[in-house]
Amino acid sequence: MGARKPPHRGRRAAQAPLPPALRPGRSYRDMGDEVDDVSPVDEAVDRRLGHGALRRQIRAATDRLVEALGEEQHLWMRIEELLGEYRYDREAAYFDIGYEHGRAFGRAEGLAEGKPRATPAYRDLALRVREAAVNAGIPHDQAVAALLEATWALLASRETPRPRTTKDRE
Repeated sequence: MGARKPPHRGRRAAQAPLPPALRPGRSYRDMGDEVDDVSPVDEAVDRRLGHGALRRQIRAATDRLVEALGEEQHLWMRIEELLGEYRYDREAAYFDIGYEHGRAFGRAEGLAEGKPRATPAYRDLALRVREAAVNAGIPHDQAVAALLEATWALLASRETPRPRTTKDRE
């Protein structure tokens, strides 16, 4: 077990501990502050970005700034607190949106496996509709209802061919 991650400042410090897994219908905020080591996602991002040296430079520059501010350090601390909240909100949104898109994409890929006649135009339309539904920012039941309404409208507007009569030949 490694060093504990410091809790988020402000309103996030009172959240519940990290659940065993992020279940469908849950969000990044539901995970709460991590109680053990850094999460696997944080570790993967750190490995991918390799910003260790940059983080150390930022930390050193921040220390110099705080020292230079002297008795006005509280001004910088407030900016850091606000930036932390801003970054947390953005990271949570990126995580949730990425999760929703990935989940929808995975399910669509699984369904598409049984459709050998799926043309590129079909796949493109399916992708755009799926992205629009995920990006709508409405509850899933409303997104499904909207998709069903659109489906119903397409089916209802589809003309059924009428039998040809002798009058049509004249």
